[in-house]
Amino acid sequence: NVIALAAGMCEGLGLGTNAMSGLVTRGCAEMRRLGLAMGAKPSTISGLSGVGDTFGTCFGPLSRNRQFGYRLGQGDTMEEILASTTEVAEGVDTSKALVKMIRKEFNGYRLDLKYPILFGVAAILEGTKTPLEGLNDLMTIPMRRESFDESKWF
Repeated sequence: NVIALAAGMCEGLGLGTNAMSGLVTRGCAEMRRLGLAMGAKPSTISGLSGVGDTFGTCFGPLSRNRQFGYRLGQGDTMEEILASTTEVAEGVDTSKALVKMIRKEFNGYRLDLKYPILFGVAAILEGTKTPLEGLNDLMTIPMRRESFDESKWF
């Protein structure tokens, strides 16, 4: 749901399909990284309840989280969006809870570098970054190897 908020912001900013695909791909890597760190099975993350659900919420036109993110990307404030809908975008509360959990469960300097989308969305929802600033930060992360054995991290 948090990744779908970011995908919606990407669309709302008019960044295009390639940018959104890159964002969702990196989002799935963050999901895998966090899931493995918390003891999840890789098959759960790569299955229907993991990336399958993520693809549906990121690319589906009826996704509440994607629509919420889209409106943020278009310049609406969180307060305006919440006041104008009765639907719940679960990613809003989930974003805050995930960042709090990551900070509590994992020791480390700059956890935001391991989870830039999760931390970036939380910063946007907290109002410390705009959607454009958050997505610009994400898209300008220095290139690095993205395919590696994450099981050696834990």
